[in-house]
Amino acid sequence: MLRIIQEAKHAHWIKLGTIVLLVITGSLCIVFLVNMITPYARLTKSCPASTFIELIFCIFVQICLILRLNDILYQRKGASYEIGLEIIVAGIAILSFIDFICWFINPVANILAAFICLFTFIIGGFEFAIWILQRFQKKEREQEFNVNLTQQISQTENQSSEKKKSKCMIALLYILYCFVLLLVILNTCQIIHEANHPGSLGDGEEYYVVKSQGEDVKIRTYCTGLKNLPQIILEAGGGSSGVDFYEIQSQLSQNYRVCSYDRAGYGMSWQAAAPQSSENTMIIAQQVMDKVGFNTSIPNSIVCVGHSVGGQLCRYYAQYMVSIQGIILLDSVPVMNWFYLVGVCQNQTANQVYAEQLSKQPLIQTMASLWPLYIETPFFMSSSGFEPPNLQDWVNWQITTTRNWYSQSLGSASEVEECNESCMQASIINPSSMINKPIIVITASNQSITCADRNLTDSNCQYYQCSMNASLELAQDQSLLGNQISTYVECPGICNHDFVWKQPNFIVQQIEYYIPLF
Repeated sequence: MLRIIQEAKHAHWIKLGTIVLLVITGSLCIVFLVNMITPYARLTKSCPASTFIELIFCIFVQICLILRLNDILYQRKGASYEIGLEIIVAGIAILSFIDFICWFINPVANILAAFICLFTFIIGGFEFAIWILQRFQKKEREQEFNVNLTQQISQTENQSSEKKKSKCMIALLYILYCFVLLLVILNTCQIIHEANHPGSLGDGEEYYVVKSQGEDVKIRTYCTGLKNLPQIILEAGGGSSGVDFYEIQSQLSQNYRVCSYDRAGYGMSWQAAAPQSSENTMIIAQQVMDKVGFNTSIPNSIVCVGHSVGGQLCRYYAQYMVSIQGIILLDSVPVMNWFYLVGVCQNQTANQVYAEQLSKQPLIQTMASLWPLYIETPFFMSSSGFEPPNLQDWVNWQITTTRNWYSQSLGSASEVEECNESCMQASIINPSSMINKPIIVITASNQSITCADRNLTDSNCQYYQCSMNASLELAQDQSLLGNQISTYVECPGICNHDFVWKQPNFIVQQIEYYIPLF
């Protein structure tokens, strides 16, 4: 079959077919690029940046094939410098096949990206095979001549061929091919990293399919405790999964039926369509609660415990879901209001604070778009710090997936969109925010802890004081949104935002004290 391709008429038709495929691939590439810049739908169950990167590699090998077919059509002899370039193309093809396998092993399989990788492997392998065939045919022709004559012809061909390209052009070609190969290697490292997922947490872990904006979304859930016990739903912070609550959940399950889950795009859950608004998140959460056996039609039957962004989601649920009995916020504040208070403390105007948050969005989008290249992943890996230690690998994995960072970019965009400049300045204590239910606010801030206690000086000390005061003010304000049982609690001693897994005993003690009062 490869010998048939050596004929000009067959090479011509294959070239035309490759150009058509190149146009289709390029069009898909533009679609995914637009979706990365301005999210408007869910194109895959994973991050669109992953598919975009695979399309770029596929376009590269298609162009390589077209150039190889041009050599056949115009009867150009292969130059000696091409051997290195062809080895690179073969390497890209092999790595693409590895990517193809790993995409299916990934807990959130990106089928489209997988088949693009397979197509890249086929095209790259086909181009390399044509080049090998050309080399063999050239040797066969040379053997028909006298050895001396063959050497003269070979030298003449090589010289005339290599004269067509300057040393500078050859160097540029090698730089380009090596750069693409480096990107492919980095991409493969990230795909292998994500395929090497930590596995199941054991009994109690289930996956359920829910609906979000007309799309199916598979969500990982983890429920412990007897089914007839009082019910608690756990909402993790931004960029995190339900595993953050593992130790707290283990302790609470002695007296409660406790369920944690990975929100769409985080942990092992599928990506949902944009926007990642509070309303869309609540629609998924309500279905998840029903799937795990928490009947959301029964009034005051579920307590929502949320950390960071998860706490604000609990506050949102309590406003619209009759099933929410009360909420417990763990170091959770309305983030835009917090930015405003910290900014004002540092002599910024509201306009400057809001403009600063808007200016961060392109950077966050860029990080999410570059994440498939494994450039940032190693910097977010930690060898210790999570409790229990045996889940450190799980945490490292879930915060370094492409879906995680894409979801974080969607969440950050929603925060800015849902609370504009006027909302940011307004007090959160207003009629629309009132909830006639218990609100317990547990903050990691403690007004008795000074800069000296944390070894902070100068600007770091000023920022710490501004952020602590903002957190305490908003903690108190949030506690005033609920009924008479509502209050706020400061974490004793030096606590940080990670006290959910660093100091779980304190958190459990507070939860078990306040829930019976609900």
